[in-house]
Amino acid sequence: MVKRFLHPQEIAVWYILPALRKELTLELKNLGLDQKTISKTIGVTEAAISQYIKQKRANEFDFDEVTRQEIKKSAELISQNGQLLFQEMQKLLNTALQNKVTCKVCHNHNELPKECEICFEGKNEANLHGQCSSNSAGQQCQK
Repeated sequence: MVKRFLHPQEIAVWYILPALRKELTLELKNLGLDQKTISKTIGVTEAAISQYIKQKRANEFDFDEVTRQEIKKSAELISQNGQLLFQEMQKLLNTALQNKVTCKVCHNHNELPKECEICFEGKNEANLHGQCSSNSAGQQCQK
């Protein structure tokens, strides 16, 4: 039987994004938003929001404290302006990568050397600090 490997991009789609949505849901609820508003804001069904709140979805791992604080900041911004969702989600994905949250999940699903740095090869620090991928000048996104 051939073991299936999960690429870092698959880890992001199947594990990191749902976990970020769950944490954003919980933070947005703490900020007083109702489930219907949260559903419309982050673009998932009300059933998914209910499962996030009841801890029945996206429970495979926990974020580190630094990433949790960034999620909280992003939730505050998104609660004030839902159009910031994509920008904030990209920033959070970069934070999860930089803080090696993605690496922890990847190591749980793949047989890799402990010191694996594949996701960081050929990237400078600027690429990991929340810049828009469409921003060729390497400048921060405008908020």
